[in-house]
Amino acid sequence: MKSKILNSIAIFMVVVLSVLNLFVTPAKVEVNVAENTAPNNLTVLNNNKSDFDATKVLESRFLNMLNHNFVYDDAFYSLEDIVNNSVFALLNYRDSEDDSYIAQSYVKDYVFNMYGIEIEDFSTINADYPQKEGYVYILPRGYSVYKHSISSVTKNEDGSYTVKTVVSEDSHDGSIYFDECETLFVANTNSQFGFSIISSVIGGTTYSA
Repeated sequence: MKSKILNSIAIFMVVVLSVLNLFVTPAKVEVNVAENTAPNNLTVLNNNKSDFDATKVLESRFLNMLNHNFVYDDAFYSLEDIVNNSVFALLNYRDSEDDSYIAQSYVKDYVFNMYGIEIEDFSTINADYPQKEGYVYILPRGYSVYKHSISSVTKNEDGSYTVKTVVSEDSHDGSIYFDECETLFVANTNSQFGFSIISSVIGGTTYSA
C-alpha cells in the first residue's frame, strides 16, 4: 500500500514539473559583442613606419631648404638683403635679354616659399640701381655656396623645429670654410616646402679645409 502511495506521489511530481516547464522561460543570457562601426574605407596607419622614418623625412626636407638658402644672420632683418641674397638661388632664371635682371615673380615665389614673406612692393629694392619694370636688378658681387649636413633636429614646445648643422661655405675666391649653423623652421602649409625658415645663424667656430 505504501509503495503505491509513493509511486502516485512521484508520478504527480513529474506531471507538475512538466507543466511548469511549459510556462517558465529560461533566463536570457546577454553577451556583449563590440559592434564593428569602422567605415569600410578606413585608412589604417602603417605600423612599419617608425619615428625614425618620420625624422628622416623631415631631415631631407630641411636639408633641401638649407642647401638652397643664401640668407643668414642679420640678413633676415632686411627685406632688401633677403631679396639680394635670394637671387643667387635663382641665377638660372635670369632674363635672357639682360642677365643683370631676374623677374620679380621668381623672387616673390622663392622668398615666400623659403621664408614665408609676401613681397607686395619691390620699389624700395635696390632703388639706387638700374631699374627694369617687373624685374629685380642683380647686384654685381661675389657670393658663397653653402652645403649643410644635419647634426640634430629638435621639435620645440611651440611646434617649431631647431635644426643644427655643420655647414661648408664655398667662397667665391675658392676658399672652403666649415662652421656650425642653427636654423629655426616653422610650419607653413602654404609653402611648397611645408615650412618657412625664420632665422639661420652661422656660429663662430670657422675653420678652413
